[in-house]
Amino acid sequence: MGSSMKVERSFEPTYAVPPGETLSELLEERGMTQTDLADRLGVSLKHANQVVNGAASISAELALGLEKVLGVSSGFWLNRESLFRADLARQGEAREFEAAQEWAREFPLKELKQRGFLAQDAKGADIVGELLRFLGVAKPELWTDPAVAYRKSRRFESDRYALAAWLRVGELAGNEIECEPYDAGRFLEILGDARSLTRLKPRSWHPKLVKLCAGAGVAVVIQPLFTGARANGATCWLSSTKALIQLSLRYKWEDVFWFSFFHEAGHVLRHRKRLKFLEGPRAEAAYGDDPELLQLEEEADQFASDILIPPDRAAELRWLGLADVRRFAAELGVSPAIVVGRLQHDRVVGFNQGNDLRRRLEFVS
Repeated sequence: MGSSMKVERSFEPTYAVPPGETLSELLEERGMTQTDLADRLGVSLKHANQVVNGAASISAELALGLEKVLGVSSGFWLNRESLFRADLARQGEAREFEAAQEWAREFPLKELKQRGFLAQDAKGADIVGELLRFLGVAKPELWTDPAVAYRKSRRFESDRYALAAWLRVGELAGNEIECEPYDAGRFLEILGDARSLTRLKPRSWHPKLVKLCAGAGVAVVIQPLFTGARANGATCWLSSTKALIQLSLRYKWEDVFWFSFFHEAGHVLRHRKRLKFLEGPRAEAAYGDDPELLQLEEEADQFASDILIPPDRAAELRWLGLADVRRFAAELGVSPAIVVGRLQHDRVVGFNQGNDLRRRLEFVS
């Protein structure tokens, strides 16, 4: 139920050698002055001096001139110029990364390394570059909190950086799942089949659930949370034709997991225009203060409740005893845990009752 991303690192020099140094050496070998070079190239002495000193870049036109004047190919000069400018940019970036180390330390770096998303030996400013590659942005200031609809606890706030890392892992894993174009009608049909999967063991239902949903344009990803992140599930759109439902195994109870799945499915079906990664600083801390978003959450909760236990049968719950749970669940075609979880939620039975009918889920490789 997990995935990793192989990290590869290559050697990068910490120095930049301007092509003007080679040019200066060639002039000295051939007994030419910068004035001679300027005259032969048809440029000003000032410009020739700037090129030799690295203050001015070697253009394609100038490279062709150097090829004729010095007999060294234009490709050589352009390549040296490109490498020099790249090295300068890398040095500037290194200085920026030095200043961004405090920002990087907000993320769960140790866990990201353990899961293979960051290089094990990365430290100092290098960790900033590793983190940016993981997040898929060029600079720290370009990163923003991903805004998605997700099922979370109303009692506890989530560490925004741990949550962001978890969401990014889900996005990367979701991108790897091949899906048909999203079809709302097909997805609604699939949810009926998904209800019956609740009766199976995880090793059986997990691949079937992923395959079923992919056939309707929905990638399902199950990823363990990072320390400090508190979310049961999340939903976003990876593209206009592909949705992502990301789930954790928070609390590990199977009924909590399945309720979260159908909750997120409700978002996909009913709140498509609102569910996508948004640009701008929309921190999840503000989520609980947004009445419109809270309403969407309540609608998704109701959708999950109704699909798991249809409203025309829900009235029977108030008189249902634990001894009747297996029979009632079989009639509905769902796991007994779904019924017990609903009975506990509705306070028909206590939270310490019926737990022998609820299975605990674990991540498996």
